[in-house]
Amino acid sequence: MTEFIEKAEYDGEEVTLNKPFRLPSGSSKKFGVYVKDGDKTKKVTFGSPDMEIRRDDPDARRNFRARHNCDTATDKTSARYWSCRLWEADTTVSEMTETEFEAYGEVTKMDDDQRIVYGYASVISKNGEPIVDRQGDIITAEELEKAASEFMLGMRHGKTMHKGDPTTTIIHSFPMTNETKKAYQIESPLEAWLIAVKVHDDETWDAVKKGELKDFSIGGRGQRRDV
Repeated sequence: MTEFIEKAEYDGEEVTLNKPFRLPSGSSKKFGVYVKDGDKTKKVTFGSPDMEIRRDDPDARRNFRARHNCDTATDKTSARYWSCRLWEADTTVSEMTETEFEAYGEVTKMDDDQRIVYGYASVISKNGEPIVDRQGDIITAEELEKAASEFMLGMRHGKTMHKGDPTTTIIHSFPMTNETKKAYQIESPLEAWLIAVKVHDDETWDAVKKGELKDFSIGGRGQRRDV
């Protein structure tokens, strides 16, 4: 099933309809999606953050869809409808939740001997155009540099899927803004925060090598203002 994706306004901000997105770590639900409910735009949250979607397992997928009567789930304003959508067999969760910037958040290089992973922690613009994240926010180059500096001066640790004890340490960090690109004569269409991560945990490293963990996700707190 293909959803018709369009833009709408929610709480004064432009959002994308019918496009599920992952909610920040610590949320009561795992995913969210904006839908039309009559003339209004509604945010539907669904999915347990502690539940794994084993859609590649035919038995697990069949059992889930049977328990939730997915064949009769037609109301797009319900959590059941969207949970059933993520348990379909025709597409992956990554494809359903993929956003324009995700291709630039992937791991770009691995050093097997040292267990170091290189990639983009955050991409804020491409070809001079700001990139809007899953929460509908943009980050300026100045704020990216401040956040990167404060993080490196502080903990510098990372957790696998934002849970449990730290499994990684960020050992290299470079906020690649237009200003720093010019200073170092770097040619790239992106403004981004480049990092290198040392993986300490065997299970996490195995998941990285298998391609199960293929991009970085940053979490933090910020103050919103209208742009």
